[in-house]
Amino acid sequence: MNYDDNYAEICIKHSFLNNDINCLANDRDYTDSSNKDFKFVREIVQKEYSTYDKIINLCDLMCTTEINTIEKRLIDILIRHGIYKNTHYHLIETLKLKEYFNNLLGYNLYDLFPELRNNL
Repeated sequence: MNYDDNYAEICIKHSFLNNDINCLANDRDYTDSSNKDFKFVREIVQKEYSTYDKIINLCDLMCTTEINTIEKRLIDILIRHGIYKNTHYHLIETLKLKEYFNNLLGYNLYDLFPELRNNL
């Protein structure tokens, strides 16, 4: 579509955590190696994630129409998508992402968002 590669990577990586094509909370199957689109997605996801990429993951998880805790957003995802074979894996990796930012900041990420108290 003639978009810059960086934009394409953001659009793809935002749904996948930790460089793993299987870290999904839905039922998409990226194991079919004959599908050229899936091969392209796998190649993008396997690239090293920068802190910027991880922030995009975090924003996708926390921000919908309002800022939510990751835990509340995960419940939303479970309700909308259901539970599949990789859902547990995705939940664990999501919580690890929050912990990554907690450690990077040296305090709870949620402290950056006082409006979260209104959405609990």
